[in-house]
Amino acid sequence: MTVLSHTHPLVIQLETDLLPLFRAALPDLSNTAPQALASVFAFSSGTASAFQDYHFGISCLLEQASPDTADEVALLVSVTGLEQAAQLSAQVVWGPPSGKIEAQAHLPAATMAALHAALPELLTALQQAVQRSQP
Repeated sequence: MTVLSHTHPLVIQLETDLLPLFRAALPDLSNTAPQALASVFAFSSGTASAFQDYHFGISCLLEQASPDTADEVALLVSVTGLEQAAQLSAQVVWGPPSGKIEAQAHLPAATMAALHAALPELLTALQQAVQRSQP
């Protein structure tokens, strides 16, 4: 059963591949940075329809963030353009007010193989950002 209903085959493949991989990364994140609350997420978004774009990732909320700094860093994988040519993007990004991108995968082929090849580096960048607790 999928988390996101009414989905494109690529979205189902991303959900099937990424969510277990992201869940498996949570214990390492918790051991590395016990000050962070890490969780896996999946949601859809869009302006033309609620199922236009899909996003998967790991969110890390930081307990000790000051009010004027970002209190979240996330590994975010998105698929957009499902009506035309689907595009994949993957990055580690800080929440507001920073919005700083820690790492970004270059996926010109937008294939699952390219995404899987980029994930170890992105997971490492997420761990380093969480350990540092600031952008």
